[in-house]
Amino acid sequence: MEEINKIIDQLFKERWCGYLADADIEEKRAQLYKTLKNQTDGYWSGHTAYHLAVEGGFLIDAKSNTHKKLTALGELFMNDYKNKLIK
Repeated sequence: MEEINKIIDQLFKERWCGYLADADIEEKRAQLYKTLKNQTDGYWSGHTAYHLAVEGGFLIDAKSNTHKKLTALGELFMNDYKNKLIK
C-alpha cells in the first residue's frame, strides 16, 4: 500500500486546495474513501474530489447522477481501507 499512499499524497498536493493538501496520509485516505464510497453509491462528492479520484485512476468517469465503478486500483484501495477499519 505504500505505493498507493504515494499516489494519494501526490494527488492531494497537486490538486487539492486547503488543509488536505498538506494533511497526513490517513486524512487523505479517509477523504478518498468517502469520495469513492459516495460515487459508487450514486451520490455526488464535489468537483475536486471527483476529478482527483478519476484522474488518479481510482474511479471510472461516467455521466452525472449514475453509480460509478471503481478501477482495479480503486478496488484495491477500498478493500485495504475497509480491512483496516475492521481491525
